[in-house]
Amino acid sequence: MGIDRTSRDAPQFRLLTDEKIRAIHDGAMTVLEDVGIEVAHEDAREMLVAAGGTLEGDTLIKIPRGLVDASLASAPRAFSLYDRNGEEAIFLGAGMTYYGAGVTNLAYIDIDGDRHDFTLDDIGKVAFLADALPNIDFVATPGVVKPSSGRRVELLDQMAFIEMVSNTTMPLVILTPDAYQMEDIFEMADLIAGGRDSFNAKPFLMPYLNPVSPLVFNPETVDKLFLAADRGTPVCVQAAPPIGGSTPVTAAGGLVISAAETLMGLVLSQLRNAGTPFVSGVVPFVMDMRSGNTATTTPDWMHVVIAMGELTRHWGIPSLTSSGSSDSKIPDEQAAFEVPYYSQGVMLSGADMSFNSGRLECGLLHSPVLLVYADEAIGMHRRFFRGMEVDETTLALDVIKEVGPGGFFLGHQHTRDHFRDLWEPTLTSWEPRDLWESRGSTTMLERAREKVALIRAQHVVESLPQEVLAGMQAVIDRRAAILPDEA
Repeated sequence: MGIDRTSRDAPQFRLLTDEKIRAIHDGAMTVLEDVGIEVAHEDAREMLVAAGGTLEGDTLIKIPRGLVDASLASAPRAFSLYDRNGEEAIFLGAGMTYYGAGVTNLAYIDIDGDRHDFTLDDIGKVAFLADALPNIDFVATPGVVKPSSGRRVELLDQMAFIEMVSNTTMPLVILTPDAYQMEDIFEMADLIAGGRDSFNAKPFLMPYLNPVSPLVFNPETVDKLFLAADRGTPVCVQAAPPIGGSTPVTAAGGLVISAAETLMGLVLSQLRNAGTPFVSGVVPFVMDMRSGNTATTTPDWMHVVIAMGELTRHWGIPSLTSSGSSDSKIPDEQAAFEVPYYSQGVMLSGADMSFNSGRLECGLLHSPVLLVYADEAIGMHRRFFRGMEVDETTLALDVIKEVGPGGFFLGHQHTRDHFRDLWEPTLTSWEPRDLWESRGSTTMLERAREKVALIRAQHVVESLPQEVLAGMQAVIDRRAAILPDEA
């Protein structure tokens, strides 16, 4: 059937006026021209200077506005991501919001309440559950796995990729600490796609990387960016600052820092390989000045997220942010009200992609129950954002005349033809009390746990061919063979 490529005609929230957007953009340009960014990568500095930037000291680079304008002109305004079978799954640039599970949580809390450090098995569980949920569209590296005996830290990201790609056919967003892990993962992806050319034609993964706020590009970030750009692969460079810590405490000041960082990422990608598909945005954390902790579900957080989405549309590049999550410590009532509030806000902003569905505790913890909550909420939002059709069929004037005053529409053919257009829940309770009681008087939390267990028992993901699995393991084995001995 394919996916909808048309620009959406749906409700949309507008936070910034054109004047405010220009002010933030000009602020970012001032930072790039007058303050500069630390670029701790010699090749990148040489490339920037050759294109018109200036080097001050050892690593500080300042770039002119014209270089940013040229980079914005060369980056695609829209492009697609595919599933691992080569089917178009996500079209970025039309303002349709796609939601993803994960990213990089440190711990996992299962449906029985067991909370533990993320394991490779948990990586597969997240991908498998996401694959079964109709309103989750991609999977982002869901957890950080600690090294253990026989599992060296240098190989864990490659192992995690195998768990992800074996348990879902969805597009993947991949975060690794260094470029060599991403290089191995690209080689594995080429095997799955049937060769590098096939993967490049229909990419099913996108690297995700962050500069170091405030205003630093470290060598690892640039290496990963260049790796993706050299292949022409879509890449996401996104600021992730603590507002009030690594940026000014004001939302506008945080946006200036975030915009400057991501625009520098854009310039690097386009200078390296003009036309590289580029995604940007912001995943902010708001400092809790009472405790020193950070939060990701606050009105100030939403201001930054929505405003950054408006900036990326002004620039003409697709955007990625986060939602579908909660700062609660368990999937409780707080989580149940935070998830739909913030996921709807992101959809109102017109963001193209939003990961972190299922995340608790400010990114520390992943919950399959919360991922099921998020899937239900996103389904509600999508039905709302479809808008209302008004035409001869939906006005139903002939039906109204036929049924007449005092009549009943339930048995009419028009109702039978169109009742499935109404949204129906899969998790929330609408049934009469006696039916609800006969089914055990379950709470939403209990139903969510049951739904996860049912999916685990019944869902099936198409297996990868054995020769592909063997080829991916060979990539890991080759990497292991050249690693230095552990101390």
